[in-house]
Amino acid sequence: MSSNPLPPSDPNPQDADDWFPPVAQDPVAPLADGARSRPANTGSPYAHPPEPPSGGTWESDEIAPAARQAQAAGNWLKPVTNVLRGPFGALWDDPRGRPLILVSLLALLGVCALSCFILGLVLVANPSVPVPGPLNPTLVARATQPISVSLVVNVNNTPIPASMPNRLTIGNTPYNVTPSRMDDKGEQAWAFDANAQKTAYWVAGTLVNVVVGLPASNENRAIVNALRRNDLIVLDTTNGTLRYRIVQTQTVKADQMAPLLAQVVPQLTLVLLGENGDERHLFIARYTDEGTPNSLSTLGSPINLGDVRVTALSSRMLPGASVGLPSDQNYFQVDLQVTSLVTRVLDASQFTTVLIDQAGNRYALSSVGSFVAGAAGWTQGALLPGETITATAAFSIPVELSGNRVEWNFTIEPDNPYLARVTIPFQPQALQPTAAPTVAAVAEVALLNVNISPQGNELRIVGTAKNMTDKLLTVSLRDIQLSSNNNLVALNSSLPALPWTITPGESLAFQVTFARPPAGAPAIFTLFGQTFEVSGL
Repeated sequence: MSSNPLPPSDPNPQDADDWFPPVAQDPVAPLADGARSRPANTGSPYAHPPEPPSGGTWESDEIAPAARQAQAAGNWLKPVTNVLRGPFGALWDDPRGRPLILVSLLALLGVCALSCFILGLVLVANPSVPVPGPLNPTLVARATQPISVSLVVNVNNTPIPASMPNRLTIGNTPYNVTPSRMDDKGEQAWAFDANAQKTAYWVAGTLVNVVVGLPASNENRAIVNALRRNDLIVLDTTNGTLRYRIVQTQTVKADQMAPLLAQVVPQLTLVLLGENGDERHLFIARYTDEGTPNSLSTLGSPINLGDVRVTALSSRMLPGASVGLPSDQNYFQVDLQVTSLVTRVLDASQFTTVLIDQAGNRYALSSVGSFVAGAAGWTQGALLPGETITATAAFSIPVELSGNRVEWNFTIEPDNPYLARVTIPFQPQALQPTAAPTVAAVAEVALLNVNISPQGNELRIVGTAKNMTDKLLTVSLRDIQLSSNNNLVALNSSLPALPWTITPGESLAFQVTFARPPAGAPAIFTLFGQTFEVSGL
């Protein structure tokens, strides 16, 4: 019988017998000299093992035979058990706790595998997702680009520069806009010149919620504090004009930057710069999609002027010979509609209008011509909130007016920057000799007496009007007027009271009393298109 070779030399003598398979052992019996008995020879090739290396023993009092046999049997798990014993310690030494550790490790491996699988699917489905790569330790300094260059939007791969504000208008006060910058430190990083009171500082990059600051001078503070709900703020930009209406005011802490930097709602946030204290007052105006003033429009297009919306409805040319004008003059009438957009009462008598021909000549409003031929007349009196009025603007123009179109302008008060401009085509008329009216007169009017009242403050006109038609003829306030210097004179009373009704072929005697016109100029009395000059007042 051949013997097995010795195992390789092990620097640790305690583990020398790990190379041998287990053998059956009999209970160890103590000997008289304190040694232990060896098992009987059972015919195993290891019944007479070789002597251990010098300095070592096969067994010792520190290692029990059963433990050494278990170690030899599970020797292939030794690297794994050594790794697990490190973090889990006593829990791994207890055989009852090992299944729990193994199950937990398997679950952790499963979660990691599932996460890797999901990440792989995302990368395959969306190749644009950036994949972390090696860091580039090299930093390259780049020159700062101008704001107009850096704020560029790409639409269908076409670069479109963003709207750069250049003018802010609050009421009748304009401000030049200059870009500035602000970070999370707030106003300290918001550079502005406290002496530039007519400059608005726009926070560069705020394109949805446009943030604009004004130096907190006494004048600017008064203008901003006078803003009320629905008041208009106009922002002119490089891409056009944007319009905003005040919706609310808000007070925030000076270091609270979220309301200023949030780019969610299309609006304009106005703030005073340089105020003392730890609070900031915001004036918020929402964007409104309204027509733009100061640009040419056409007949029938509503134009929003902030306080009112005006629409030029129609136009017509009236030959002067048919309406009592000299033969070289015509009336050009424009019918319009004005709607109030504010909650306060407006004075319609302050509305102004002018007509401009292609040569740049300007023609003023004719109050008399605004009532001719059944026209509605020019605006006057109070315009209530939400009310709509219809009026007529008439202009006396020369017959030989050149060109084939005119421009009609309207504004709610003199020197108001919001102007409605409407281009109107017309057919020029050649100078024609005066011709008799082709339309039969509806009435025959005769004046019997014209005098000044005893008090000297009224002009009384007495006359008759005969119905020349075969139908009832009704006379209303718009059929009777007195003018002086192209200004209407107020009608104080009439006998009989208006309206009058005249039967066919009958005559009606009447008396009308007007406020006394200014001295030095003749007054023109008109009834049913028939005019009479009253002089010597």
